[in-house]
Amino acid sequence: MKRAPASMALLISVLMMSGNSYSQDDIPFPDGPYLGQTPPGSTPEIFAPGIVNTEENRDVASSSEWTLPSDAEIQALLTRRMEHNGVGIVVGVIDSNGRRVISYGRTGADDNRPLDGDTIFQLGSVTKGITSLLLAEMISRGEVELHDAASAYLPADVVVVEEHDSIRLYHLSTHVSGLPSMPSNFDINGKPDPYEAYTVEQLHDFLRTYEPKYYPGRNRAYSNLGVSLLGRLLANRMDTTYEALVKERVLEPLGMNDTSITLSGDQLQRLAPGHSRYLKPIGTWEMKTLQASGSLRSSANDMLKLIAAYLGHEETPLKAAVQIQLLEECEGGQTRPLAWGLRDDGTYLHSGGKAGYRSGVAFNPATGIGAVVLANARTDDRPIDLAYYLVTGEPMDPAAPAPQEKPTVELPQAVLDSYVGRYRFEDGGELEVVRNGSRLIMRYPNFSIFEFEAFGERDFFYNAGNDDVTFVVDATGHVTSLTRFGDGKEAGGGEVAERMRRSKDG
Repeated sequence: MKRAPASMALLISVLMMSGNSYSQDDIPFPDGPYLGQTPPGSTPEIFAPGIVNTEENRDVASSSEWTLPSDAEIQALLTRRMEHNGVGIVVGVIDSNGRRVISYGRTGADDNRPLDGDTIFQLGSVTKGITSLLLAEMISRGEVELHDAASAYLPADVVVVEEHDSIRLYHLSTHVSGLPSMPSNFDINGKPDPYEAYTVEQLHDFLRTYEPKYYPGRNRAYSNLGVSLLGRLLANRMDTTYEALVKERVLEPLGMNDTSITLSGDQLQRLAPGHSRYLKPIGTWEMKTLQASGSLRSSANDMLKLIAAYLGHEETPLKAAVQIQLLEECEGGQTRPLAWGLRDDGTYLHSGGKAGYRSGVAFNPATGIGAVVLANARTDDRPIDLAYYLVTGEPMDPAAPAPQEKPTVELPQAVLDSYVGRYRFEDGGELEVVRNGSRLIMRYPNFSIFEFEAFGERDFFYNAGNDDVTFVVDATGHVTSLTRFGDGKEAGGGEVAERMRRSKDG
């Protein structure tokens, strides 16, 4: 294996925190900066056995000379990365010599079955790349056009508020539609959870009334709603469901028989249960209406079939669709792939996350190298960093330290109810709090919804991410405000939101 290049071509933007909200997946914007930079005074950790991480060893070979590490080297890398940062992980790599799968850890299932290339994980927002491949496939057949108006595939009674220009299919795929990350009309009290309870009728109501802040094509703002709507529109065009259509047009032609939203009994047995950042079992909220942005499950073996199609290692019926997706030009002649991020070195990539899971895919058609990393714990260590390293040799930051686990406490219902209400941040954004059993559910200003557990009488944490929330109570016992700590209360800082008074009407 050649030495890793040392220049830090910083790679992707990572969105806020992660978990039961699709809008908080750690997804790259197509041309965003990488936020996880090396802390001041430290150097990137180079995971190449026998290489000392010193300045004189950082004038290393270009990415064009990079070759995939051996299985033993990848196994050693995983051993170091996973010491405090996961339950189980499966890595799949591919180059001109073939495909390999390397695993570490365990599934966390009761039967303690081993991890392998057929173990199934939640993909999270890596689903978006597959949804846009479906779009490209339908374009290659002449069934839709990239610049078709989204309204052309909505029911006649769903009239979208549009100014200056229509929202078009490529706007939805590339996050320039003007739509928010998530719709604002989730029922925060919906059962079994706000996301699963969301209906098609509610989606249509939102589209009828939402007034975008930006004209389509003018501003990039990451939108799970946009990609979810894209999948629904494509299904409407063919009078079927998103899951049925993506299986027929993308998954089955590529032989990806273990990739699905609805799992068979055998696949459920092979599903690795999800775990929180504290490595505890955690459930995942299911989207029934907005599936195309992050609901697919898959295995490393299946994802290597997808990557092989992108690399052109073998003939595929989706060759024309791949070319459309990866080489599509948008405004100004700029190459902007549909859904996938694109680095200056020619590497395409996307990351994903759900409560209990993280994923990353990277591939470079010029070098013929690709990688997929699937993990069943929502820790601070990003699989996309590992996938990008395996494809390019770019060094990674050291693995994040293990988070200090917060003890959960049971609070009386009356205490929990005292926190229920609306709170306003200084910038005008509002946060809504309701009680759900022994926990609190909070709707953030960007309409994402999260479930918090108590670790003190006034302190709550989001166990699939980093956020802590502390409520402030005055001398009379009334709740007056809350503070949200984006990196945990121990990190300090925080944003204050004042409690809003209830109107006379309730």
